[in-house]
Amino acid sequence: MGSSYTRNLKRIAASIFIVSTLISSFASASSPPPSESPSAQTELICHTDNPADCYPKVFSATGEFQIVYEDQDLPPGLHVKLDIQTGQKQAKLYNQKENNPALEGLPVDRSIVVIDTDAPEDDAPQIPYGAPAYEPVGVVKAPREKNEGFVQALEDLKKYSSVFDPPQELDRALQDLEDISHDMYYGLQIAEDAGALQALFCLLTKREAARPADKPLTERPDFLASSILASSIRNNKPALRAVEDSWDAVVGEQCPNPSTSGIGSLRSELYSTLGLTTGRDGPEEAREAYFTRISLAVLDGLLKSTKIKAEFMENDGMRSFLRILLRNEEVWDSRKAKVARIVSDTFLDEEVGAVLGVWPTTHTVADASVCAEGGHASLDEGCWEYHLERIGQDPRGAEWSRPLLDMLRQRRPDKPVPERDEL
Repeated sequence: MGSSYTRNLKRIAASIFIVSTLISSFASASSPPPSESPSAQTELICHTDNPADCYPKVFSATGEFQIVYEDQDLPPGLHVKLDIQTGQKQAKLYNQKENNPALEGLPVDRSIVVIDTDAPEDDAPQIPYGAPAYEPVGVVKAPREKNEGFVQALEDLKKYSSVFDPPQELDRALQDLEDISHDMYYGLQIAEDAGALQALFCLLTKREAARPADKPLTERPDFLASSILASSIRNNKPALRAVEDSWDAVVGEQCPNPSTSGIGSLRSELYSTLGLTTGRDGPEEAREAYFTRISLAVLDGLLKSTKIKAEFMENDGMRSFLRILLRNEEVWDSRKAKVARIVSDTFLDEEVGAVLGVWPTTHTVADASVCAEGGHASLDEGCWEYHLERIGQDPRGAEWSRPLLDMLRQRRPDKPVPERDEL
């Protein structure tokens, strides 16, 4: 009996040991492995001194959505979703077995979009047929509160500008228009009225017998007309186009003024104001300089038009400019600087909108004596460098002549044209 009891105890102990071993093995297999700390080689991003706030630079995806920080790098092939309300991004491993109707038809795990070979190579958008032309300026909208006297001022301008002794209504109209012509809307309205344009150009070119000193400058009709025209088209492309559209009709006729009967068209009068036909001494000098001043103010804007620019050059406009630069009297200093800037901005300096290749188109003259003689040929296009070099020797003209000379040399064709022997 004793031996039987002993054998039973041994069997019970062995059974307990086997069951304990099985339970321990099952528990070890079923329990998740402890979380591993990031490897020392993993690049971390830490914005604070607390190590718990650090996270890996390269996002480590799992089967569940996790928050993606803004400065983390996302590997390709993940399922990413974005909360458009908060801007928060989450990502997880992509599971092909998941069916999301919202994602049907969208590319998955593609960083390259294949474009058909017959598509246009450039990035220019396709303009639909019949679409209106692109207008970079946009629509010039009317102000919320319109000027009540604008329409009346235009009517008074057209009504009294040709009167020999105009009433005060003309002065008031010019003052009112001068005050608002800088506004894009009113500048465009003035430019679209061909009758108003013709009246203003006639006042501009009307050389009154009165000296500039006989009346305050800001009250002279020709000065106000110049200011209105210049302000209307300055930095106002729609207004300049409107002037260009009606240009031939406006300047192709004579001004309706009895005192100007027998003269040429308004076009010829506009360019002849730069002809400098009067004397060079005393009051006549100041008067001529004054008329040149108000003409240059308008030409500064008009020469932005390709059409008017070409016409100006056909009417020896560049000769007139050079003639102004050659004046030695001090009263012309500011006018000469103005001419230099107009020439630079219109023909030479591409950074401010100049169209290159329009002028100069010829070479410098090979024989400088042609420019020094002072005749008609001395005002030719090839003589500009010769005259600018001489003007630059005078401190009064060096400030504007030297930069103009440098820019002209850059735009001038390289080799001078040799003088031909006359047979």
